[in-house]
Amino acid sequence: MFELSSDIREELPSWLSETELLPRWNTLTGFAFPNIQTHLSLLIVDDESMKEINRVRRGKDYATDVLSFPLSFDLEPWNLPPIKKIKTGPILSLGEIVISWDTCKAQAKSIGHSVEEEFFRLFVHGFLHLIGYDHERGEEDEALMKEKEDLCLDLVLGP
Repeated sequence: MFELSSDIREELPSWLSETELLPRWNTLTGFAFPNIQTHLSLLIVDDESMKEINRVRRGKDYATDVLSFPLSFDLEPWNLPPIKKIKTGPILSLGEIVISWDTCKAQAKSIGHSVEEEFFRLFVHGFLHLIGYDHERGEEDEALMKEKEDLCLDLVLGP
């Protein structure tokens, strides 16, 4: 299951709809959690809303590009690809990813790639945080997360 919400006033691109995002989400979670139904909430906001969410939820008074609020996998990262079966209830709720549309567009321009590519980079980054990866724990964890980001980006962006 996949839920998309947005507070963006401008019209979002067609690839940024539940209908278009769902197959990519299914590809990603099918790889990470074979034969397990998952749930994710994705929220697209502007920088002002992102700053408020970051302030309220994390005590940091600035906008950022992506935030993740996991419901599971807090202690150690989930193996990608998985090496064991996970026991869950009928649905594995992963949590919420919040992406700043303003920052996504600005970073895409600054980096020199498409907004769609930047969005999915942020989406995958947020997903990895939901399942326990954290680049802020040290160089080894940062390298591992980068490796998993590349793997997952290839899955959601395709050949």
